[in-house]
Amino acid sequence: MDAMGDREGPRLVSSTALWRGERRPAQIVQVSQLEQDFQRAPQQRESGSLPFDTEYSRWLEEHTKHINELRTAVNSHASDPELRSIVDNVIAHYDEVYRMKANTAKGNVEHLLSGMWKTPAERCFMWIGDFRPSLLLKLLGNQLEPLSEQQLLAIENLQLSSHNSEDALSQGMQALEQSLGETLAIGSPFTEGSSGNVATKYMGQMEMAMGKLATLEAFFHQADLLRQRALHQMHCVLTTRQSARALLAISGYFSGLRALSSIWLARPREQ
Repeated sequence: MDAMGDREGPRLVSSTALWRGERRPAQIVQVSQLEQDFQRAPQQRESGSLPFDTEYSRWLEEHTKHINELRTAVNSHASDPELRSIVDNVIAHYDEVYRMKANTAKGNVEHLLSGMWKTPAERCFMWIGDFRPSLLLKLLGNQLEPLSEQQLLAIENLQLSSHNSEDALSQGMQALEQSLGETLAIGSPFTEGSSGNVATKYMGQMEMAMGKLATLEAFFHQADLLRQRALHQMHCVLTTRQSARALLAISGYFSGLRALSSIWLARPREQ
């Protein structure tokens, strides 16, 4: 055993080790079954994530088509009504991916939070399952000049409100992590010397932890609402042509991250 096994304090006991203690057979069987159930759970979750990944890939393909149409319209100086229709279609298509994510989050929010549906470079800069709206708004501010004083003020206020909301959600996630840690650290029922029904204690502890973990869906939902709200409010502040340029800039940022990810993964690695 390494140094971890020599430290003083309670040691966790696996289902195999329980046979060596003074545990009743019924308790051993119950705990062993619990362990098997928890081992199977990730596999079940993983299979449930595949439909979203496929759906998101299709959404991304359609998004590329919308953006190409928008770029062509901007470059060809399309009329305002024509350009407005295309911009509205792009915004509506963004709304579609938020609906997809909301539906997936009801049963598999951990997959969305993990970012496994994104490229590695995108995952490096994720915040609660996707991008920080305040950062995107800040980047766009340099791409949309000239803006009127009223527009500048509106964009700055939107950046500030988004940043404050991000801070509040981040603090909430930190509080959740601490609360969850405290729940899991309240004496494991698998420690040596524990008495009573081991499986009952274990499930009670896990039920408390699961209740706290379930709030992750609410945090993810609020973060996505913040992203969606920033997109719509930006659209309201800008003119049609400015909105078109903003959408092209947003798409360029994320397509750049995806391209960077491909180059990064293909880079030579030191042995």
